[in-house]
Amino acid sequence: MASVPLSDAQVRELREKYAAGARQVQLADEYGVRQNTVSSLVTGRSRLEAGGPILPGRSRKVTSDEVVAIREAVAAGTPRADISARYGISHQMVSNIASGRAFADVGGPLTGSTATRSRPLTVEQVARIRERLAAGEDRAMVAEAFGVSHWTIASVLRGATTGVAEASGDDDEVVQMRRLHNMGVSQTEIARRFGTSQQRVSLIVRGSSHAAHGGPIAEPQRRRLGDDEVRSIREAYAAGARLTELAEQYDVAAALLRLVVTGRTYADRPGPIAAAERHD
Repeated sequence: MASVPLSDAQVRELREKYAAGARQVQLADEYGVRQNTVSSLVTGRSRLEAGGPILPGRSRKVTSDEVVAIREAVAAGTPRADISARYGISHQMVSNIASGRAFADVGGPLTGSTATRSRPLTVEQVARIRERLAAGEDRAMVAEAFGVSHWTIASVLRGATTGVAEASGDDDEVVQMRRLHNMGVSQTEIARRFGTSQQRVSLIVRGSSHAAHGGPIAEPQRRRLGDDEVRSIREAYAAGARLTELAEQYDVAAALLRLVVTGRTYADRPGPIAAAERHD
């Protein structure tokens, strides 16, 4: 998308909206400019003389109260990209705060990067989750009660996660992974539940590793992304979302998303193209 020249009045208006809580990707779309242009404007790296509120860059210090609030927001399932935009810090800093790698001496609930369930949800647990959601209970509270992410709750609602029967003594993790994948559970969700990588799950469910183990072997396939999905992925990445989170949300491999956000695939599709992949 080619940037549109903005008047001084528009720059001031944009800065005021950002100071009031608008997100950079929203402003970029509204004013017809790139997200990195919005970032330069609101932090004063460009057009400083145009006036309007200038906010600190992504390296600003956070207070102890903000650290606690950030950890509580992450634990409640708030998207980390939203938290990053709200507090004016990088997505990586949000992750460091949430896990305790930063501000280890400050309180608040810690959320490990891989701290999740060690076993998949059972059919009975899925049924209870649906009952509690149907009764109007908050998704974040249900996720916390069952020790799963808000993405898992969304997966239950759309029917992708249906639960499994209690595993018998001779059913090892490889068989469980293959059965879950055969039932429609995404590879990233399976990896999260068993505390392993998506790449390892992919090898297991396709039979490329642990060939002697049982369970249904998946046929190779690649899901095509629609225009709206490509746009949403690129906008979320521009706003600070991590590829691993987007891979889980859209049920595609992180390797494919690297190509999507940098325009090496779906080049003719909409959405902001990243100049290079972030290392966060």
